[in-house]
Amino acid sequence: MKKIVQPEVLTSMVEIVTPVCEKPEEVVHYIRRSLLEIDRIGEDYGFRVCALGTHTFAKKEETHITAKERYLRLLQELQILLRQFLIYGLHVHVGFPDKESAVKAYNMVVNHLPIFLAFSASSPFFYGEFTGLHSYRTKIFEQLPRAGIPEYFDDFSQFEDLYFRLEEGGFIESIKDIWWDVRIHPDLGTIELRVCDSNPEIERIEFMITLFQGLSLLSQEEKIPRFYHQILKQNKWNATRYSLSGKFIDKDGITTIKRKTYSIINYLEAKGIFKSLKTDKRMEKLKNILERKTVSEKMIMVYKKTKDLKIVESMGFIK
Repeated sequence: MKKIVQPEVLTSMVEIVTPVCEKPEEVVHYIRRSLLEIDRIGEDYGFRVCALGTHTFAKKEETHITAKERYLRLLQELQILLRQFLIYGLHVHVGFPDKESAVKAYNMVVNHLPIFLAFSASSPFFYGEFTGLHSYRTKIFEQLPRAGIPEYFDDFSQFEDLYFRLEEGGFIESIKDIWWDVRIHPDLGTIELRVCDSNPEIERIEFMITLFQGLSLLSQEEKIPRFYHQILKQNKWNATRYSLSGKFIDKDGITTIKRKTYSIINYLEAKGIFKSLKTDKRMEKLKNILERKTVSEKMIMVYKKTKDLKIVESMGFIK
């Protein structure tokens, strides 16, 4: 197999980077194959891959920062915030033919971040404690100065203006130093969904990629409503705290994140979006994930029965 991983900020972390893929099935096939290969290597060294949003019981005193110039620079700037970064995420890129198309999709996804967070939630434990949240990773990440829910942009020039102001001030060196929940990535010609916890369920990952791709296409056809930033924050908190059962404040009322997801999928189906992307048959099968418990829900249930964090941690192993 070709090189499949690269170093990350902590020496105990690896990042899997897939090649450019045409279909969500190709992405998850590559991820699954890569994870199983890493697990095979780990048999000789006494480790296993765990794909959760946080390590359930490790402490910051046990971590080691990877000795790369960029990470050491970040450590100098972020101090304890970086040392406690025992968190792991799933990032998904979708490509666009031009910059303005990317901005439209970016604005659309800003509204729907809580859905992807709720479905991926897998980090209710940290430092050996039950946090009471479904995605504690989210709260750790939000401590960074350029993280969290970004603002809307009217066009690409607005994004450029903000970017260059940060760059000229010496706060960033590249787009990699902007850690929004979704970001425009001009170097790659993509928008990048970054809000998701790492997740061990391959079908769940495929579902989120397919939905992300569908919303991106819908954004090219419809005007995108804008919410007050406080509403965006509240919706994200509801996903962080309650996962799919959290409330979702919509333009025409309040629903739950789960019901909102159903309505979006139904709308995308009615508009023929999945059919245009040739993902309609797969989405028809993947929709049953809406009725499954999230990884965070299952982790909490197991912990309440066993009080054993090692068992809970093992729920992040790839099956």
